[in-house]
Amino acid sequence: MPPIARLVPTAAAVVLLAAGCGGDDAGEPPAAADPPSVAASSPSASAAPSTPAARQPHILVVTATGTARVTSLTYALDGKPTKVNTVKLPWRMSIDVPSDGLRHTWRVEVIHGKGNVDVRAIFNGQVVGTARGSTSGVGTASASGSVLG
Repeated sequence: MPPIARLVPTAAAVVLLAAGCGGDDAGEPPAAADPPSVAASSPSASAAPSTPAARQPHILVVTATGTARVTSLTYALDGKPTKVNTVKLPWRMSIDVPSDGLRHTWRVEVIHGKGNVDVRAIFNGQVVGTARGSTSGVGTASASGSVLG
C-alpha cells in the first residue's frame, strides 16, 4: 500500500473529529449525550410554581401611630384574634396571608387613652384600610376589611 493511501483514513478521522467539536454553528442543538445544565434542573430557574402551596404568601402590614397610650391592641386574620399586651406607638406588625386565591378577612382594634391613634392596613404595598381615634378619655380606633389571597 502506497504511503499516501495509509494517510487518507487518518486524515478523514481527524476532519470528522474536528467537525464534531463545536465551532460556529450555533443553530445546532447540543448532542443528546450532553448532561443537563445546572440551571435547567434548578428550581429557581424553572417556571413559577402553579400549586397554591408553593406560592409565596401575601403580606398585610398593620401599623398604629399617634400620641395616645395604648390600653390594648388586637388584630385578627380570618377570625383568629391575637391580642398584643404591651404596645408602644409607633407599632407595626406584618401578617402573612396565604396565596390561595381565597378571600381573607382582617381586623385591628386599638383601645387607647387620651390622645390620638391612627391605624393603617397595607396589603402588598397598597393601603386597604385606615382608622383614626381621638379622645380626651378612653377611645377606640378600629379598621377591618378583606383581601384576596
